Amino acid sequence: MRDTNDIIVTTVDLKKDYDVIGPVYFQVSNKGLFSSTLSKLVKKYSAEIANRKREGIMSGDRADWGFLYGEWSVGQSDFEKAFFVAVEEMKVRAKMLGADAVIGMRQDVDLDTNGFQYFYLQMYGTAVKFKR
Repeated sequence: MRDTNDIIVTTVDLKKDYDVIGPVYFQVSNKGLFSSTLSKLVKKYSAEIANRKREGIMSGDRADWGFLYGEWSVGQSDFEKAFFVAVEEMKVRAKMLGADAVIGMRQDVDLDTNGFQYFYLQMYGTAVKFKR
């Protein structure tokens, strides 16, 4: 079975002939009393995240000053990690469908600033299989 690193995820179309398999979707949040879905996934992908930081592809960890600035800083230090894990999890779902790529990827971020600063990231796209 193919590695998820072989699966292309793009916000645009591809100049290859393909068959549409169907939509793929993933959602993650930093909301949770003691641990969030995001924190569990960050642990799962910790080695890849560390490599990207070392290579300068991802920015390093920094404090989230949301407790001072309120909604102006809703989990901003987690956004980049959330985007990375969401793309990786989209690849996992595309692989389960037998896809070669996810095209037209889009994301939506919703902020919950009531009491604590939480965000919800939804990511979706169309899984496709290249014609041989």
